[in-house]
Amino acid sequence: MTEQKKQVLIVDDAPTDIQFVIENLKDEFAIKVAGTGRKALELAEAYPPVAILLDVTMPELNGYETCEKLKSIDATKDIEVLFVSANDSIEEILKGYEVGGSDYIVKPVNPEELRRKVRLAVQNTEARFSVVSEKKAAMEAAMTAIMDASEQAFVVGFLRQSFNVTSFKDLAKLTVEYTSKFGLANTVQIRGPWETITVSSALPIAPLESELMYRLADSGRILEKGKRLILNFPLVSQLVKNMPNDDPDKCGRLRDHLALIIEGASNCAKNILVNDEIARLIEESNETLLQIQKLQTNQKETNMKIMDRLMDEVQQSFLTFGMSEEQEDLVLSKIRDAVDDTLDNFEAGLKIDEELKNIVERLEDATVHMQVSEPYSGEEDSTDDDDDDFLL
Repeated sequence: MTEQKKQVLIVDDAPTDIQFVIENLKDEFAIKVAGTGRKALELAEAYPPVAILLDVTMPELNGYETCEKLKSIDATKDIEVLFVSANDSIEEILKGYEVGGSDYIVKPVNPEELRRKVRLAVQNTEARFSVVSEKKAAMEAAMTAIMDASEQAFVVGFLRQSFNVTSFKDLAKLTVEYTSKFGLANTVQIRGPWETITVSSALPIAPLESELMYRLADSGRILEKGKRLILNFPLVSQLVKNMPNDDPDKCGRLRDHLALIIEGASNCAKNILVNDEIARLIEESNETLLQIQKLQTNQKETNMKIMDRLMDEVQQSFLTFGMSEEQEDLVLSKIRDAVDDTLDNFEAGLKIDEELKNIVERLEDATVHMQVSEPYSGEEDSTDDDDDDFLL
């Protein structure tokens, strides 16, 4: 397969000169011809060549005027322009240089000089295009890096804020807020054992949208359709409605950032559930301890009454038993020992209760330390209203 020839534009109103240049360049280059400066501008912008041979003397726009306009257009400003003229005075050469020309070929043109200068002009144009392309690529890479760093800052900001969140509602609001910083319209749903919270960046939330997210929660980690994206993690799902599909690089970056945010939200939701469960256990434990203490107090009072009644009955029975005073004292001492043992056993039970109470208090302190931050206070979350135009 032969390599495609590079294109050179000849701008001249003299057919003889045009034919001469074509004959000497056609073996190496593809040739386009313009008979006027205006036509040259049209062709150069529509089909940018790698070099332009420009006659100085032409009607309407002369060569210098044409060159000035070529250098003012972004698409053609980096193309090498070679003036062709029979006048080789210093004034003419300086004028060509001032308007942006790169070389000057004097008529009558020497064929070998023509080919050599055109080859050099083509090399210079391609080198300039390469530098421009590299600068553009470097600038794009730098801008991408800056954007990526800025977007990563949003992710870090979300993760930091999420440590302070103590409810599903606040977590959903925080997730929507930080996703919106990427310029994305989104809805977040958090599902727990006792409640499902849905918050959106737009009002109102369509009931169909909430129902659809709930049903798609177990349909895979990532679902995409057009500009819509659904991310599913344990307990948390997010719907994004305007992914920038026309920019694949940006779309890929945002997908990665969003996955980190929703994974963080999922872990935070799990922690909230654990903390809620610990709080419930502490509350139930306190209630149980209070009940045990009441039972133990009642039992102590009942036992003391039983022992007092027993002592009275035994002492009254001594009159009919015919026991000596020493025997009576022995029986009473045995009963008192039994009472003391019962009280000691009761006191040991109280110590166990005290240890349990200390454990519950330590759990309460730990829970308080985990929730010392102020609750997240963002905008109010949206309410569900009728909106039947949502389709995934």
